[in-house]
Amino acid sequence: MLKKLSVAVAAALLASCAVQTSQHKTADSADDYQTSASDSPIKDKAATAQQVANALLKHNSPLQPDAKLAQYENLWQRIADQMTLTVPDNDDIESQKRFFIRNQKLLKIASDNAEPFLYHIVTELERRNMPLELALLPIVESTYNPKAGSFSGVLGIWQFSAGTGRNFGLKQNAWYDGRRDVIESSRAALDYLQYLYSNVDQDWLSAVAAFNAGEGRVFKAIERNRYRGKPTDFWSLNLPKQNTSYIPKLLALAELLKNSEKYAIPMPVLANQPQTKVIQINRGLDLNKAADLLNISVAEIRRLNPGFKSTTVPSASYQLVVPFDSAEDIGQQLAALPKVKVAPVASTGRYKVKSGDSLSKIAAQHKTSVKAIQQANQLSNSQLKIGQQLIIPGLAQSAEAPAVTGSGKKTTSSGAQTYTVKSGDSVWEISQKLKVSSEQLKKWNKLNAKTQLKPGQTLTYYKTSEPKSSSGGKSMTYKVKAGDSLASIAQRFKVKVADIVKWNNIKANKYLQPGQELTLYLAS
Repeated sequence: MLKKLSVAVAAALLASCAVQTSQHKTADSADDYQTSASDSPIKDKAATAQQVANALLKHNSPLQPDAKLAQYENLWQRIADQMTLTVPDNDDIESQKRFFIRNQKLLKIASDNAEPFLYHIVTELERRNMPLELALLPIVESTYNPKAGSFSGVLGIWQFSAGTGRNFGLKQNAWYDGRRDVIESSRAALDYLQYLYSNVDQDWLSAVAAFNAGEGRVFKAIERNRYRGKPTDFWSLNLPKQNTSYIPKLLALAELLKNSEKYAIPMPVLANQPQTKVIQINRGLDLNKAADLLNISVAEIRRLNPGFKSTTVPSASYQLVVPFDSAEDIGQQLAALPKVKVAPVASTGRYKVKSGDSLSKIAAQHKTSVKAIQQANQLSNSQLKIGQQLIIPGLAQSAEAPAVTGSGKKTTSSGAQTYTVKSGDSVWEISQKLKVSSEQLKKWNKLNAKTQLKPGQTLTYYKTSEPKSSSGGKSMTYKVKAGDSLASIAQRFKVKVADIVKWNNIKANKYLQPGQELTLYLAS
């Protein structure tokens, strides 16, 4: 059975799972080893679709390694024997090697955390023909702890920010955070790394640096070197040391793992076989009952599925990670469990705490419960702070509401029409479907640029509205600035990289030039 990491041991040995202090530290002790992940929203899911391999993670059935790879007994040895990145003679790398040699328990903790998921990640790296050293990156980021976070708001084993997570398809709502879902966040991380690799002169170290320091900073450094006739590999770039400290740590780990006998470091042992499998669920589920069915503890099923914020899973399409030795028909067995109804998030989305507020008062105002608000916001008590933002779980739609048609539209007696938001919908996409302008749709529903649509949310629209333009929105010309990239521009104007590429007839992996003019069609 899968091992359970002792939180007490991890807390005593690690500070890397979350940044606990803002003071500057050096890598001279285990307490000082910590992450510094960037929180810059710098990627776009549409860009990923053009740059990455043809398929994403697919684990409904285990991916079978070839005969040679299947002969390994230890998964870590399988990784070590396939590593190809050059490790130079570098003082920073030597310092990090000494650190890991002094703190070998870090590797054991990381291996225990990674055990349920590492086989999936390694197999996917091999399938995408990516360096196996990248399987070590979550050790540097978080010691493979999906609950790792920092004051800057990054979460999960890959330390995704909220914005970049959403741009790469990681759903985040009151009940689920894809940044902590190891399978989904690994898919997103590999997508992003491949996109970066294609835009940094195919240098994996520069891609990793951009992953952590921000692609704009690295792209700009490459352009600066190219302009001056200098090499553009990672070691030749002028980058802030504090933003690229991950590289020496990653290469130090790779060197020690590849030459464990030379450095007298016992290699972690993890069976070279899948420990878990992923099944598709399309219904509300009580994880307590699922754990009973799987004959594992609730703590274990939550360890395998850290993306869920509580033991109540909403009625939506999602993946559930279960032990590999579960029955072949476990999906059907889970589907036979009693359905669980979970109220969708209210259209208001968030509430700002005011003076005199209490959880019970807020719950009464929004027709929900104190427990639901606590679960949605991961509150351990009822204490609130003035100005605090709360996610408010709403009630299910009224029974008197008109029935939704197959298109997601329904008609009201007032002459107005309504549309029920589906997963993945955006204002622009909905306006396209309804043949109204996105500006009117926002006005009718009091939406602004920061409003996030929620599946199940109802939007009102009127067919007599001003029709949208053939371009899909208001056009503008944007002049490229130094440090800009397609992804950063797309993020700023809430459009897709793929659309910018199409509108301007350019290549997605082409560098932008300062002063270059781009035509954009805005949805708002």
